[in-house]
Amino acid sequence: MSECPYCQAHVEESAIFCRACGASLRLPEYDRAFCPHCGARVSIRQEFCHECHWSLVKSTEEGPAPVEEPPAPILVKPSPWKNPWVWGLLVGAGLIIALLPWLFISGSPSSPVPATPAPKVAGEKPPLGAPAPGAPVPGPSPGVGAALPAAETPLTNVVLKNQLSEVLNQLREAQLKKDITLYSQAYAPGFPDFDQKRQKTLAVWGAYDYSSLDFDLQEAKLLDADHALAQVTWNIKTEEKKNQNIKTEKQTYKVWFSKDSGQWRISKLEKEPNPDQEGKGR
Repeated sequence: MSECPYCQAHVEESAIFCRACGASLRLPEYDRAFCPHCGARVSIRQEFCHECHWSLVKSTEEGPAPVEEPPAPILVKPSPWKNPWVWGLLVGAGLIIALLPWLFISGSPSSPVPATPAPKVAGEKPPLGAPAPGAPVPGPSPGVGAALPAAETPLTNVVLKNQLSEVLNQLREAQLKKDITLYSQAYAPGFPDFDQKRQKTLAVWGAYDYSSLDFDLQEAKLLDADHALAQVTWNIKTEEKKNQNIKTEKQTYKVWFSKDSGQWRISKLEKEPNPDQEGKGR
């Protein structure tokens, strides 16, 4: 164990940043230096902030140049009465109001004239097919010709894969850009030990650069309306910053997804053994 040169807190030998004050241990500085974008403690010899990746070159040497904002133009709102379409709408509305009484009178249906029943002759039989006196008149059979409610279509495997691939693409983009905010948005709020995973990811980004990063979503199934399970294989190629060694590896995971505010997010990871995994160095 060693001490942080700024706050004297105990840190590990392999640590890149002090967990107590956030000071850089690879580029130790005893002066106060903070990122102008996120406020994290940085070294004055850093070119980029290790928290938000903000450029520190101009902010530490020259300072941001003041930007003069141009005066806002004075907008004169034209009068709507000068537009010809306004007058057209008014004339059309007036014509409709004037024609409403005439349409109401001409369109009202006339009172039906009740049919006079024919006199009944004694001993006369009713015609064939006529209902018997006092019998109820049959109505249309229920369900015949009536539209049935459409059954809910279950989420197909193709649609589910496309939705889960959007989350994995977001995670891939965050890794390539080293964007910790975009990276955090791919995980569910209840992801176990996410703070430790975040710190480990920042340490990897500080030591390595991604040459290529691709994934293969092999299986996906819906557990219920808000939970899904998938098997994902990542093909990773990294370059170590210190000695430019290139490493290629393949990692396969079982990935659980859950819906948060209607969006799929990663809620659990389980790494699977991969006999083909190997690293290549240069």
